[in-house]
Amino acid sequence: MPMKKKKFYHRKRKHNYDKAGVKRLLSPFSKFMYKSVRERKKLNVMADRNGNLHKGLSYKEKSYIICSCQSKSSRYKKLKNKAAEAIKEKKIFSIYGNCNSVRQALLERNWVEKIPSNRMNLSKIRNGSFSSKTKIQSELEGLLLSNFVEKHNPNFIWRTRDERRCSASHIKTDCDTIINKLEIDAVWTSKQGLCSSLKRNYWFYIEDVAEVIGPRTYNTCDSGEIEGFVKDYKITTCTSLLKWVLSMAANERPVFVATGKISMNIIVFALNRCKEYLFRKQNKDIDQSIPSISAGQWHSFLKKYYSIIAKEEVFQADRDNKLSLYLSYAKFLLKEIYRYRPQLSCEGCHNIWIIKPAYCSRGRGIRMASKLGVIMNLLNKANAKYVVQKYIEEPLLIHETKFDIRQYYLVTSTYPLIIWMYTECYLKFSSQKYSLKNYHESIHLTNNAVQKNYKNCKQRNKELPTNNMWDLDKYKCYLAKIGKDDVWQNVIYPGMKKSIIGIMLSCQDSLSVSKNRFELYGCDFILDKEFNPWLIEINSCPDLRNTTQVTAKICPAVVSDIIKVVIDYAKDPKASTGKFECIYRQPISLPRYRSAAELVARGYSLPFEYFYRGKIQIQRSFDGPNITKESDIKKVLKKIKQYYDEDEIMKQPQEDDFLLNKIEKKTSKSISGIEEATDVTDVINGQLGELSDRITSENSSNSKCLLKKDSQQHSNQIQLISSVTNIKYLCRKSESKSSDNDPGEGVPNGNIFKLV
Repeated sequence: MPMKKKKFYHRKRKHNYDKAGVKRLLSPFSKFMYKSVRERKKLNVMADRNGNLHKGLSYKEKSYIICSCQSKSSRYKKLKNKAAEAIKEKKIFSIYGNCNSVRQALLERNWVEKIPSNRMNLSKIRNGSFSSKTKIQSELEGLLLSNFVEKHNPNFIWRTRDERRCSASHIKTDCDTIINKLEIDAVWTSKQGLCSSLKRNYWFYIEDVAEVIGPRTYNTCDSGEIEGFVKDYKITTCTSLLKWVLSMAANERPVFVATGKISMNIIVFALNRCKEYLFRKQNKDIDQSIPSISAGQWHSFLKKYYSIIAKEEVFQADRDNKLSLYLSYAKFLLKEIYRYRPQLSCEGCHNIWIIKPAYCSRGRGIRMASKLGVIMNLLNKANAKYVVQKYIEEPLLIHETKFDIRQYYLVTSTYPLIIWMYTECYLKFSSQKYSLKNYHESIHLTNNAVQKNYKNCKQRNKELPTNNMWDLDKYKCYLAKIGKDDVWQNVIYPGMKKSIIGIMLSCQDSLSVSKNRFELYGCDFILDKEFNPWLIEINSCPDLRNTTQVTAKICPAVVSDIIKVVIDYAKDPKASTGKFECIYRQPISLPRYRSAAELVARGYSLPFEYFYRGKIQIQRSFDGPNITKESDIKKVLKKIKQYYDEDEIMKQPQEDDFLLNKIEKKTSKSISGIEEATDVTDVINGQLGELSDRITSENSSNSKCLLKKDSQQHSNQIQLISSVTNIKYLCRKSESKSSDNDPGEGVPNGNIFKLV
């Protein structure tokens, strides 16, 4: 046994030191090495406890490096002169972490690296990391240069995500040091901070310059935000139901049949809630009381909604022939609500919300749910802070696969605000086909950290990348192939630019004046079917590793171009900035803070002739049947009623087994009493021209039957459902259907309706 242990010891020693002549070079280090493995582990434990333990080179190691380089006297003098010149011209840099692109770019500009103390050692040479004498000599020269500038602070510091604990002495003692991190952590890079920024962004809107389009988001740490989310969820349920009904009707789906179990009161309930939502948005609730809906009534409505969307149950037949009126009013309401909710065009009809941890990244801890009870249970059980965001259910897809865009931008000044945007980007795909029937992360989360754990589905289109990434050139080729050549330059890129500027302006007050600071950020955008970019999140210290062939190409180029902006362009405004484009340069000077006693208001008086002293007559008239002149919901409904010769508007059908037959006694009064309203204006500034023309034309030419009495004959003729939120498409389709009808054909009674 002792002999075997001795042989094993010799083999291990030979394996560690006999590599490409390294044994000969390392022979002087034998006396510098630790006496035992136990001592080495003890030092590592102390380093972990103390955080940033100063290691550096020992006196004997420094002597060896100097001697090895002094053997070539000419080379030693050149290195010493290079270090002296770097000290004079302030060209000393330090990199905390691994970023060879920055190191290579600065070395090409004759900068000298001051190696951090925890990396100032001969471990690479001892471990045999280098296979040639040339690389070993280059490592020794780098250590020697770092030793020459050891007593000087670096003029440039680069920190990676994993090395944020930079030495604070460099930041406080030397204000001229350029650092790739703003003084204060960006509030918009956390999901919670981005949520707050989106809510106050309307104060910083600049036409054609700054405008942020983002999903509705709520912070769960605030009880008021949770209450706002619940209200939003309920009104979204109503709009989702109306969109679903319009979509089914446009695609001739038999959802109103004699065997249906869902009452038409559900549609009436949703219409009333949407009408009340518009009243509140126009502050009409100040002059008119809006009836309150109890929790039990909402619970009953949500239960029926879930059965319609999830279980695919259908409505009862339209016995009172009111469906055409309901659909006309639903189109009008959705068109008006879209003015206050742009997300209505892409939020679908399943009412899905995504729950994200406020301070997590790489897709960790994200959940999706569509039922209010499930969402509230998740939030109540959670110990951490979360944000709840309305999920974009109808994003733009490529070959039935979801994707998002990773876009980089650079901030080089906070006051005045200067923003640079990288003209190149890349697309991230999911590995599975898009579907709303399954909430698995491999379908809905496009993060590379998530998708790398899954294999691509077998039904995947061959044009999609195997590594789930496209560069911009590949995407532009795809756009040209589908006939959308100008979309990137005219819609997508300008939209992302405006969102970035808008977010930075809304968060500028939270930043201090940062001298010689810059920071790179990575944005994720999702496109809707109109190619409008929606801002999902912003990441600080974005991952710049070469995870795929696409990132291996774009990430080093981004880092190299950053040096062109912060180093070359700062000295010479005519220097190249690579692919970085300055998208915003704020025309203000540095803020000057003064005391309240120094606040002075100055102005001048207006001349007496400026004020008009005559009488002004205000006349309010609506001549003619053109309803485009009217902006009142009630008057619009009154004219819709006249076109359809209805005695009562939005009167509810009777139903004994449904709870809603009680609640609409109050809400129906607000609609059935439309004829009594005499002077109600300025509730909705809508555009009703298309609705008026459509109603007028259809009053003279009756529509054909879309749903026949026998629903079984249509069960085998179900067509593909079109976009449930594309209101323009529904209007065009209904208009085309009405134009095909014969003018003299009568409308039979029964379960028949037409689109308006």
